[in-house]
Amino acid sequence: RCTGEPGRPNLIGRLPGAGGGPGFCLSSHMDVVDPGDRSAWRFPPFEARVEDGALWGRGSADSKGMLAGMLEAVRAIRASGVRLKGDLYLVAAVDDETAGRYGLRYPFEKGLVPAQAAILGEATNFDVPHVFKGRIWFELDVLGRASHGAFPDDGVNAIEKACKVIPAVKGIPLPGHPRLGKDTISVGTIRGGKVVNVGAELCTPSFDIRWWPPLTSQDIRARVREAADRVVRQEGGFRVGEIRASEERDPLEFSEGSGLVRAVRSACRAVRGKEASLIGWYSSGEIYHMFKNGNIECGALFGPGEPWQAHAIDEHIPLQDLE
Repeated sequence: RCTGEPGRPNLIGRLPGAGGGPGFCLSSHMDVVDPGDRSAWRFPPFEARVEDGALWGRGSADSKGMLAGMLEAVRAIRASGVRLKGDLYLVAAVDDETAGRYGLRYPFEKGLVPAQAAILGEATNFDVPHVFKGRIWFELDVLGRASHGAFPDDGVNAIEKACKVIPAVKGIPLPGHPRLGKDTISVGTIRGGKVVNVGAELCTPSFDIRWWPPLTSQDIRARVREAADRVVRQEGGFRVGEIRASEERDPLEFSEGSGLVRAVRSACRAVRGKEASLIGWYSSGEIYHMFKNGNIECGALFGPGEPWQAHAIDEHIPLQDLE
C-alpha cells in the first residue's frame, strides 16, 4: 500500500522478474465519478448488474474492466511459469478522476514502482493512444463595481461583463490537428454575485481547454490573456484578474514506432485478430506526470470498452470485451 491521503491507498503488487530487464507497470484506477441522478439509470449504478451481454454500473468501463483484465493477465503469467526479465508491477490507483497528487504518480515518486514503461487502463476500445492533448483548468476573476439593485447604472455588473469575456475566451484561435481532431474549450462553472438586490462586483468563470501539439500551455495562457484584455479595452469600467490554474500540462507524444506501442499493437493483433488503430486522446492522465518527472521512458493507454461510456448515465462494458 502507498497512501498519500488517509483512507485512500494505492494498492501495489509485484511479480519478481528473473533479472536483467527493465521494470514494467500495469495500472488502472479504482476511483469513479459521482453517478448523478440515480433514478435516470437503467440499473442501480453500484450493483454491477450483468444484463444483455454487458456489465452495467458506474466504473464498469472507467476503469474496473481494465483492472480486471490486468489482474487476469498477471494471473496468467504466473500460471504459465514464465518469468519475465524485469519486475512486473500492478497498481490499483486512486485520485485519477480529480487529477490529484496522491494517485499513480505518488508511488512512482516514492520509488515504490521502479518501472521504465507503463500501460494505463482506459476504455480505448482496443485502440492505442500515443499522442495526448494538453489541458489547463483555470479560473478568471471578472471584477466590476457593486451597485444597488435599483440603480444598476451606478455600478459595473461583473456578471454581465463575464458574459462578454466568456465568448471571447471560447473564441481564441486553436488550430486543432488534421489527424487527431479539434481542440476544445469548455466553461465548467460560474460563480457570481452575493445577493439578488446588489449588482455583482465579482464573477468567476472556470474553463477547461484541451489542445494538440505543437502549442504549449504558455501559448494558451497568452491567447486567453489577449482575449480578456481585448474585451476590457472595448467595454471599459472593469478588469480581469490573473489566470489561476488548478491543473496544467502540455501535450505529450510517444513515437508510434516505440517498443511499447508496437508490442501492444502486436499483442492485440495476435489475440483479437485485427490491428489496433493508433489514435490521439483527450488526456494523458498520470502518464504525463510520470514522464515529466523522469519516472518512465514511455507510456500508453489501452483497454476494452467504449470511450464515451466514461462518466455516462447507464455506463456499461460488453462482456465479450472482457473475455
